[in-house]
Amino acid sequence: MRLERSVAYFAPAILGLLGILGLLATACGNDDDSASYPPTTESTVDHSEDTAMEGADDGHDHDHDHDHATLMEVDYEPVPTIELRTHLDPASGVNLEVITTGFTLAPERASTDPVDGEGHFHIYVDGVKLRRLYAHWAHVDLKAPGDYEIRVEMSANNHAVLAVNGVKLDATAVVTIPGAAEDYEPMELDDSVGTTIELEVAGGKPVDGVQRHRVGAGDAVTIIVNGDTTDELHIHGYDLVVPFAPGQPGTITFEANIPGIFEVETHHHGDLVMELQVG
Repeated sequence: MRLERSVAYFAPAILGLLGILGLLATACGNDDDSASYPPTTESTVDHSEDTAMEGADDGHDHDHDHDHATLMEVDYEPVPTIELRTHLDPASGVNLEVITTGFTLAPERASTDPVDGEGHFHIYVDGVKLRRLYAHWAHVDLKAPGDYEIRVEMSANNHAVLAVNGVKLDATAVVTIPGAAEDYEPMELDDSVGTTIELEVAGGKPVDGVQRHRVGAGDAVTIIVNGDTTDELHIHGYDLVVPFAPGQPGTITFEANIPGIFEVETHHHGDLVMELQVG
């Protein structure tokens, strides 16, 4: 009887503690390389350090964050700069390319004291904060056709927005997502007018050393890899995998439709084989 009374006495406290732990688990953010808009149950809007969202109404004008975000004046040289380029993804949404000067990404020091010239980015879609960004490329999976305003702002380690004379250091672009899939005109790849890159790999490493191969944006690129071990070639940025084995070359042809410089490495050995420069 004494044990039963003890359990009954502490049960409410235990249940309350479990509820708090559940809320804390739910509050954890998501910093994947791709995010959906509008947010789904798998990809939620990040409000973790966005005080601007507090007290917001349910209207359609979400631009209230422009007036309330914490600013941190840049008082050092060189003053960072930011540029945003957008590239429609043939599969869905848009790929963002963020170009900066005088700024170093420091994800390992997020939510710590600010350091001159370093930090991370925050992505907004139509004035609503989507998530943080710790890289110069990101994919945003825009769900419906139409026009979207995408804004990327520079933030210090402590999430304050960098500014000069009260003006935020950010970049904005308007993206138009076409209608139904039938509105797209897929490109037919013609190997005869594209670029062919042949690679020889030994022990996971390139026999001729790591080289950079440049191709034009929109070109058809064919990569042929021969190797003395069983492995896979991983083309970063395009997320393509090319298996190969002794006496069984790997071959892949794709459209180089994402500008930038991408590493190509052996998956199992983890060695850099080449760099692909598009554009």
